[in-house]
Parts: sequence; C-alpha cells; structure tokens
Amino acid sequence: MIQWAIVGVYVLAMFLFAGQDASSAGYTSSLLARWLPHLSAAELRQLVFLARKAVHVVAYAVLTLIVYLAARRTKGLRRVALPFAGGFAFIVAMADEKYQSRLLHRTGTVNDVLIDALGIGVTVLGLWVMIRIKRQNKEVVEDVEDKR
Repeated sequence: MIQWAIVGVYVLAMFLFAGQDASSAGYTSSLLARWLPHLSAAELRQLVFLARKAVHVVAYAVLTLIVYLAARRTKGLRRVALPFAGGFAFIVAMADEKYQSRLLHRTGTVNDVLIDALGIGVTVLGLWVMIRIKRQNKEVVEDVEDKR
C-alpha cells in the first residue's frame, strides 16, 4: 500500500509546511518584493494573495488526485474512489485550516477551505469526465467487437 504511504507523507508535509514561518504571507511578500522590486505595494499585495491562493488550489488538486489513485487500488474503495477522494481532501482542508488558526503566523479561514474546495472540485470533475470518456470508448470498442 505504497499509495497510502504517499498520501500520508503528502498530508504530513502540508501540515509541517503550514507550521513553518516560510509559509506566512509576510515571508511570501518579502520574497516576491526581492524578486520583483518594481512592483508597488498594492501590486505586491495582490500578487501575494493570488500566488498563495493558487498554491491552495494546486495543493488540494494534487491531494485529491493521489487519494483517488490510492483508493482505486484499494479493494473496498474502488467503486467509490472518486467521492472518497473528494471527501478525504475536503476533510484535510478543514483540518488544515483549523490547525492554521492556532498558529501565530497563519490564519485559518473558511474562505481558504472554499479555495481548497475549488482545487478539489476541479480535480473531481476532471477525473469524472475522464472516467466517462474511458467508459464510452470501452463501450464503443465492445459494440464493434460484438458486430464482428
């Protein structure tokens, strides 16, 4: 069950990173200010906001994908792998924000859970579409084979 070990390491890494000062908005702002000194303070704040929210979306999209892949290889979860992956990732998102609300350099917000849910939802939708297309292609192949 190496897939579940990967999921566990990924979730642990998310929580460990959240606990570091380097995960704060202030750190991100100072880093981007050094890289992009020509930006105004308002532009920098907007870029920091967008960059941090994009990281939320991508991080939870990846989590949803790896949980789905692990669930597909787990006997009892195969049939419900997609909703399980979405639910699991959403629970982690809520737990992560609760954890962040207890840290001095972070804030846990409902808005961030909703942004995480965007990454989860896009991934679930993308996987659902891929599954449907794969199923339809399989049915077409079976129909062609039946006609021979």
